[in-house]
Amino acid sequence: MTAMDQPLMNLTAPLLSVDSTLLFSAYGFGWGYCAFALPADAVCEGLGAASKTPKQLMLAFELGKHRLLQAIAQKALPGTGERVTLSTADF
Repeated sequence: MTAMDQPLMNLTAPLLSVDSTLLFSAYGFGWGYCAFALPADAVCEGLGAASKTPKQLMLAFELGKHRLLQAIAQKALPGTGERVTLSTADF
């Protein structure tokens, strides 16, 4: 499959939960919709956040969108609608 054949995916803006997990969704025409959770440890180790402060976590999310989209494209998604937790291993 070439880059032109792949459906265009978008990410919603993340929300920061009380345990510093980033909650967001990915969606795209022809691809569907799925909710994701990205723990602070995975943001630091997988996306390079310098610390677990909200500012650093959000910055790493924004700068790491391309890597997130790649990880999501390779992830097996459940057909039941539950939130998928990404880990450092996904990057």
